[in-house]
Amino acid sequence: MPAPSANGYSPSENGQPAADSTTFREVSEEEVRTTAPDADEVEMHGAALPHRYYRRRMLRRNATENAPPVITPVIQSDTLEGDRSLTRRVRQLLFGKPIASAEFEKEHIGVFKALAVLSSDALSSVAYGTEASLAVLVTAGTAEATHNLLIGLTVVLLLSIVAFSYRQTIFTYPKGGGSYIVAKDNLNVNFGLIAASALMIDYVLTVSVSVSAGVLALVAPFPALSPFKVVIGVVLILLLMLVNMRGVSESGSLFAAPTYLFVGSFLFMILIGIVKALFSGGLFHALPPAPTNIAVSGHLSIFLILTAFSSGCSAMTGTEAISDGVPIFRKPQSTNAAKTLLIMAVVLGTMYAGTTYLAWRYGISPQANGEPTLTFQMATIFFSGWFRWFTLIFQFATTLILVLAANTSFDDFPRLSMFLARD
Repeated sequence: MPAPSANGYSPSENGQPAADSTTFREVSEEEVRTTAPDADEVEMHGAALPHRYYRRRMLRRNATENAPPVITPVIQSDTLEGDRSLTRRVRQLLFGKPIASAEFEKEHIGVFKALAVLSSDALSSVAYGTEASLAVLVTAGTAEATHNLLIGLTVVLLLSIVAFSYRQTIFTYPKGGGSYIVAKDNLNVNFGLIAASALMIDYVLTVSVSVSAGVLALVAPFPALSPFKVVIGVVLILLLMLVNMRGVSESGSLFAAPTYLFVGSFLFMILIGIVKALFSGGLFHALPPAPTNIAVSGHLSIFLILTAFSSGCSAMTGTEAISDGVPIFRKPQSTNAAKTLLIMAVVLGTMYAGTTYLAWRYGISPQANGEPTLTFQMATIFFSGWFRWFTLIFQFATTLILVLAANTSFDDFPRLSMFLARD
């Protein structure tokens, strides 16, 4: 066993420190500078040793080229340690605990969570898609609202085509392939930038429109909250921001319950409406449209029909999110993303077609400023008697899903920005 050197360092026979014989002498920074004025720091890293943390400085001296390293203890004051501990706690509260690279796979999500995280925008749009197209048609008179049934079927057909196209994109671009990447690779960079610009604007508008619609859904059963609509909307956006700062997996766990509550309650409402229609005149016996306070400003024209169709297409907003977010899926990523897209398209098409049909069958018309909303009018008609309490549950679920729809923007806007910065 070699004898310890003058500085207290005892190497073993293989050149490594011997844990059973090594002694450590506290060396101050001043002493190091005094004893080795020409020392050149080559490496500095943390080494975990018993009861203390040390910085190991490899020193080269003029007199001795292969001198053993000096181990300098790091003495931290209680105040500094307390400050760092407080900062660490605040950081973990906002952003969550740090994730090691080896554990990053756990942050990937499966189909169940992905449907909540990436499809909330598209699924929530049924709460205002039918109402948007109807609001355009009734400007030519409530009698023209019957054309919305054909417009709704056309929107569902277009949704099927778009979903099929994005399914092909998922397998062609397994690292994420939204409109930007597809346009850039198959056309040119300028077309890709146009698509990216449109998407970034859409993501910003999605937050404002979805949260505003969610606040309207909340105010519908509680009119006393109407003066506080702006404040409620701002608070909800800030809460979404804080949740998304903690990561995709945690936001997926939080958003799953409201998403599935909304889907379940909405499909239940459609089922109740169809059953009531079946026993009250038949499925195809439409009631005359109810009066509306939206002013009649023109007559039915091809341009008005096209405007109503484009407004109804707002129900398809957010369908791209899944093809853009393929990298966050668990393996096999493309397969899981394709499954999620298929489920989303089927559920979205069913809810949109059901809402359009019920609005036509029961003659429900939109009102000015969306108060009350079209879906709230449906809920009050179908959830009567013993099911009256379900109206509040339905409105609560609608409010949550509309607010959480903005999560798609929080999730995809940074990813699209990353693609642009990378290219």
